[in-house]
Amino acid sequence: MNSEVEPLNSEVEPLNSEVEPLNSKVEPLNSEVAPLNSEVEPLNSEVEPLNSEVALLNPELQDQKFKTRNF
Repeated sequence: MNSEVEPLNSEVEPLNSEVEPLNSKVEPLNSEVAPLNSEVEPLNSEVEPLNSEVALLNPELQDQKFKTRNF
């Protein structure tokens, strides 16, 4: 088993050294995005009923929505 894992480790280790600096860039962005998500989520609940109204007003959209549900 170790003979199978060791060659894989040698492939993974260089990739880790590429990923770690990217993680340090992403983590601060995550902390910026989290509060924005909490602002967007309530807006989604307002938009979803409006989407239903639009679909009722636009038969083409209603047909498309129905077709996608069947897949």
